[in-house]
Amino acid sequence: MSNPKICVHCKKPVEKYSEDYKVFEQMHWLCFHLVFEHEGDPDVACDDPACPWFHIEVLRSKLEELGVDPQEAITKAINKKWKL
Repeated sequence: MSNPKICVHCKKPVEKYSEDYKVFEQMHWLCFHLVFEHEGDPDVACDDPACPWFHIEVLRSKLEELGVDPQEAITKAINKKWKL
C-alpha cells in the first residue's frame, strides 16, 4: 500500500490530479496556482485563463446573458444536492 500524497501547502491529501503531484511541486493544482501563478488577491480572478475564479465569472456572465439568475441557479443546485 502506497503512502498518500500530501499537499505541502495545505497538508491535505492530493487525490484529483495526483498523477501531476510532482509537476505541481507536491501540491493540489489549486494550491499550486494560488502560490505560484495567481497575481493579486486570491479571492479575485487573475489573468490566467485556467484560474477557477475566472471560469466562475465567465459562467456567471453567460447565465445572466441567457436570462438565468446565477444565485437562483446555485440555490436550486444546493436544494437538489441536499434534497430540500
